[in-house]
Amino acid sequence: LVRERLLVRSAHKTARVVRLSPDDARDIYRTRAIIEAEALRALAHTRRVPDDARAANAEIAALDDASPRDVVDPDMRFHRSLIDALGSERTSRVYASLASEVVFCMSQVQGASLLPTALIADEHERLLALIEAGDGDAAAALLREHLARARERLVERLGGEPGPEARS
Repeated sequence: LVRERLLVRSAHKTARVVRLSPDDARDIYRTRAIIEAEALRALAHTRRVPDDARAANAEIAALDDASPRDVVDPDMRFHRSLIDALGSERTSRVYASLASEVVFCMSQVQGASLLPTALIADEHERLLALIEAGDGDAAAALLREHLARARERLVERLGGEPGPEARS
């Protein structure tokens, strides 16, 4: 957990959970957006929509009445399946190195009910449709909007000044 940047330890001190700053949240989401946007472009080039992404999003859509925290696992599987669909061990490994921090952010967003489940499922469905249509640039733009809303709402929750994306 220390290596995954979820716990902090110092000499002769008890390990403690990392407290994300607004800048940390923005950096995690920025890194995520860079990797995921390029993955969407590549998938759109071949018009390949991973079955695992469809399945994860169907699970999210079925959770409309469930606790927002229940969305975190299928949401992460949705995004992870898009990366893994590239078939690149290195890209998957790079994304995996960020995954714990991404889940940490998602858990805070969903734990505070900052995003409606139906909105997440709808935007995921639109992403898949854009990939299938071969429109990688539009998919990347929608992904950036999708992530920016969550990022800025989390920034506000962490005590920072949210950007305009928080209200989109």
